[in-house]
Amino acid sequence: MHKSGWIGMVSLLALAGCAEQNGVCQVSTLGDLPVLNKQGSPIVGVTINGHDAAMIVDSGADISMISEEASKNFGLVDTGHVLNISGVTGEMLSPIMQADKMGLGSGTSGEVYLTQAKRSFGGTMAGRPVVGLFGADFLQSYDVMFDLPGGKIALYQLSGCKTPTPTWEGPSSKVDWYRLGTHELRIGTTIRLNGKKIDAMLDSGAWHTSVLPSQARKAGVSKDDLAQDITFTSTGVSGKRRDGGHLHRFASLQIGDELYPNPLLGISPIETNGYALLGADFLRHNRVWVSYRHEQLYIQRLQPSEQDHTFDLRIKPKNAPATGAEPAVPVSAPFPRISLRDPASSGNVPAAASAPAGAPVTAPPAPTP
Repeated sequence: MHKSGWIGMVSLLALAGCAEQNGVCQVSTLGDLPVLNKQGSPIVGVTINGHDAAMIVDSGADISMISEEASKNFGLVDTGHVLNISGVTGEMLSPIMQADKMGLGSGTSGEVYLTQAKRSFGGTMAGRPVVGLFGADFLQSYDVMFDLPGGKIALYQLSGCKTPTPTWEGPSSKVDWYRLGTHELRIGTTIRLNGKKIDAMLDSGAWHTSVLPSQARKAGVSKDDLAQDITFTSTGVSGKRRDGGHLHRFASLQIGDELYPNPLLGISPIETNGYALLGADFLRHNRVWVSYRHEQLYIQRLQPSEQDHTFDLRIKPKNAPATGAEPAVPVSAPFPRISLRDPASSGNVPAAASAPAGAPVTAPPAPTP
């Protein structure tokens, strides 16, 4: 997504407590972006060519996208260029479209480029159609604070700040960082699953944290263990379905210095080049600060371990009444990208609402000779 045209969007703030010996901590910001939904991948409001819309914020996607339907309805122009998009279930060719104007927060941009996808991003949110996603090509210009427990995302540009998370009060935990993908726009980190090191990607576009079968085996999960688990089918950017997923309760998951006991995670043969997906369920219960510029990642845990429900998921059993007490044992949750197939535990699952991991970055297309 091309952003060189962002205008009228920043206000410089000298934050109390950020002063340094050689200067003052200054923060440029779009202001807080209210998150419109209370579960799953974060969705924020935008305007595209004057039309109200909503888009998913997806740190696991290299590129920003828009649906084919919205592209037509909002008057985007085909640039004549295409990209090969890779997702968790395969690849597809997609045209690059141009919007004359986009609004986000207090900012407005002209000449915005979005890759068009032949898929729906999922219904409406707060009266706005959900038409696409913001990928890492957009996010990389900022320090991004995911405060989903507080119902907001903030985009910052910092200058002279000694504190890496200048708007936070209280302690935070630094998490190791490395870059992933062809264009090195995605965020990789090392986590511990049942005490074993595995590689993961921070993916706000994934509704639920999932690990690969090989990583689950490394953590001690056997075939007999999987036979006792609920199974599911995943759906990716191309609309293809992939079987072979399981929901499994592990003994522990450690992210940075924080230990999460008894997490219920997905085990799925998704195509992520060997990386687990640290999803929106993690972001929904913790504050997360991502600095692309400084390659830093911090988390702030909001609940003590014994009260933490970050990875504690629930699904209503089939034919369960709409009201009343929840099942005594939490066994799963509503995954928009997952269709449960266990006859004893399946239920209504929302439509797919997330997308690609591994897509090439969108840049302003070169003029056609």
